[in-house]
Amino acid sequence: MAGFSSRYMTMSTSPRSPQRVPYYLSLLEQFEGKEWNNEAQVNYYKAMVSNQLGDFSIGKSKHPEMSARDKITRAPKALGLVELKPRIRITEPGKQIQNKYIFQDVLTKQLLKYQLPSPLFPERQDNKGMFNIKPYLELLRLVYIVGDLSRSEFYAFGVTMTDYHDFDKTVERIKEYRKEAKQNHIHARKHYHDYMMKYVSNLYSDKIESDDVKVRETKSKSSEKFIKTKFNNVGDYGNAFLRYLTGTGLVVVNKKLQVVVAPNREDDVEYILNNVSREAKKYSNTEYNKLLFDVNYPKLLSDSPRELIKKINQLDARLSEYKDVANRSYEGISSLELKKLQYEKEDELDQLVREQYAKSLKSYDNKEVEDVLDTFQHIKSQDYFDNPLYLEWNTWRAITMIDNGNIKGSFKTNSNGDPINTAPGNTADIVGDYGDFNMICEVTMSSGKKQYEMENEPVTRHLGELRTKENGKETFGLFVAKTIQPNVITEFYYKHLIPTKLYGGTVEFIPLTIDDFAKFFKNVTQDGHKLNEDDIHKIHSKTIEYAKSADDEADWYNKIRDYMLSM
Repeated sequence: MAGFSSRYMTMSTSPRSPQRVPYYLSLLEQFEGKEWNNEAQVNYYKAMVSNQLGDFSIGKSKHPEMSARDKITRAPKALGLVELKPRIRITEPGKQIQNKYIFQDVLTKQLLKYQLPSPLFPERQDNKGMFNIKPYLELLRLVYIVGDLSRSEFYAFGVTMTDYHDFDKTVERIKEYRKEAKQNHIHARKHYHDYMMKYVSNLYSDKIESDDVKVRETKSKSSEKFIKTKFNNVGDYGNAFLRYLTGTGLVVVNKKLQVVVAPNREDDVEYILNNVSREAKKYSNTEYNKLLFDVNYPKLLSDSPRELIKKINQLDARLSEYKDVANRSYEGISSLELKKLQYEKEDELDQLVREQYAKSLKSYDNKEVEDVLDTFQHIKSQDYFDNPLYLEWNTWRAITMIDNGNIKGSFKTNSNGDPINTAPGNTADIVGDYGDFNMICEVTMSSGKKQYEMENEPVTRHLGELRTKENGKETFGLFVAKTIQPNVITEFYYKHLIPTKLYGGTVEFIPLTIDDFAKFFKNVTQDGHKLNEDDIHKIHSKTIEYAKSADDEADWYNKIRDYMLSM
């Protein structure tokens, strides 16, 4: 490896979601035993396209080999899930992480082995001697010790920690940072910006003084651009670290936007912090690979059958609040079967909690209405570490609240009802069943040209596939985005008018901005009147009527928008 030169923690930001990794590895199985050369990379990309696997506009890459490397040679390689030389091999952890029952355990073990420096990530001259840290271990410790980290604090103090010996100093710095903000009444976002710009300037003062400030992919040199780039890098890495850490299930971002240890996982975290070595040891390539590929290291609390049985009994107790649970003994069952049982019971509990929450949403509680509106504002301001996830979850809450339909969200929540992962790429974000017809809802935070490239084909396919699956049942869609790109409006307008054989007719989507959808939600909740099936169906009828009578796509969009905002 060429090494890394940053003076803060670094980790690949791709794939952005750890939950995507098993899909990429599963697709790679057909290439095992081959050389990871340009031909294999191009063919792997083609396989991604045919399987609709991709975080971006899959199928439109100008450099397919680079897109393939982006999914395999970044996080999967860094975490010891694949070996690419001399030939492609999915390691034992790479095989096991594809088992959904033990995904979180395998991810946790691999993250705890990741260290800086290492044979995969050696220091360069620019940062020689700065690093002695296992990033995920110390970030987990920081969340546990501080207890209520904001996302900006996680970035500013977690990502900039480079030696575990400085951990206590880092905690003190957080206390000083909070004290300064409180005493001077500084807005959190401004405080973070000013603090980090100053921090980065000091961190790279030698580079700035010597005018060694060229930024990759730019021709000109500018200290301002250099500092801003490093500032942004800390945020990008921080977001990646947080996504993977929350992927373990040990950490969550709660509704107060605080990074905290997940409820009921304190004992798992304490076990890790007390038993995993903090030292980033010096390894040869062979020694480090042996460590990475060892599925038994490090030991977790969940490796103990006794602890697994304890967790399952606790889950049974919670499940008994919703249904009758038979008393049974779990003694003598293998660890893998116990983990499968735990996963299935957690999944069942998650569904029951969500169903109960959905029922409570339909009661039109004013505090819940205000919370939905407030959450939309936070999403627009991009206050969450995963704004697309919160947009899915909050839109589901809003639709569930305002009508009588059976509304299902494809996102995943935990047993406390907190959203933890977005919908899989091959399903609609939200599906509403209204008896005689369906309405799907697709949401996105993408904008500009990327919105058209990313969303046009998938949302149309999701609607068409659902209609085909349900034998032609009338189905239409709602599309909610931060902003609506004009090409998207044009495409949705023409799809109202031009039938397709593939999807059995026209495909109708109504595009609305987050602002407009929030206004629509606010309007229909003001007097406590709940929309019924006829109200929802009339929206569909109107959008078809306006498409046939409108002068053009802009006229159609304005008419349907005005109609919905007048309800």
